[in-house]
Amino acid sequence: MTVVKRYDPEARQPTLWRGVLLYVLAFPLLPAAVFAMQDGETTKALARAAGFALAMGAATLIRRGIRLDNEAIRRKLRRRASTVRYRAVGAGLLAGGMFVVAWFGLNGQHGPIDALLYALAVLVGCYLYYDFDGIGRKDPEIAAVGITTEELVDLLDEAEGRIVAIENASRDIPNVEFRDRLRRIAAEARAILDTIEKDPVDARRARKFLKVYLDGAKQVTEGYARSHRGVEAPALEDNFRRVLGTIETVIHEQQEALRENNLTDLDVQIEVLQMQLEKEGVT
Repeated sequence: MTVVKRYDPEARQPTLWRGVLLYVLAFPLLPAAVFAMQDGETTKALARAAGFALAMGAATLIRRGIRLDNEAIRRKLRRRASTVRYRAVGAGLLAGGMFVVAWFGLNGQHGPIDALLYALAVLVGCYLYYDFDGIGRKDPEIAAVGITTEELVDLLDEAEGRIVAIENASRDIPNVEFRDRLRRIAAEARAILDTIEKDPVDARRARKFLKVYLDGAKQVTEGYARSHRGVEAPALEDNFRRVLGTIETVIHEQQEALRENNLTDLDVQIEVLQMQLEKEGVT
């Protein structure tokens, strides 16, 4: 006897394939609609085409809901503010598509009651296998710190993008010392992101670090990699070495500030970094 395994939103789920079967199962409706149109059965063709479109939309929404849950697992935060419950809406669309196809698209084999039962079966099946975006499950609330979960996730994603850019640019820098230091800077910056995820109390106050500081570090690294690739320029290397020292100092100050919940002095360090980037001319 086969038992339906309910989707577990707290477990790590491979995003690449989950929900793809919905596309595959719906695809036969497209040629079926074409054949019905060729036979002059307009109502049947429209019903099948509508069912196909609804199923495609449902599969897309359900997969998006799964991806957001995976993101929540990775980020330890659940993106919910200003978003819809994608899997619930997708399940509704799929059930609606089944209702239309069963009633109008199958040679009159089923009446509205049968079609409704089929639609309910699809809805229940989606709930059992995919869940409805954690209905009844309480998501983390961080509104008390002056920033929504949605804003924090966006902030962390942007910061992660800047760290990845630093890593990519460092690969184009021939100096082994600089590459190693940039690798450590990226690792320490990610540790700061992890700290903020676990305890987002200072997330709003750390916004300047996540935006201004990391963006400055990204720009100076990309500028140096672009302008001085394969060029021997000892003076410029010394400038960049000093900037890296400032970056490492600010990261250390950020970590200490997060531990002590005191970010006042850090703003001064960030301003110093900005002025140094302009002064050293390594970009």
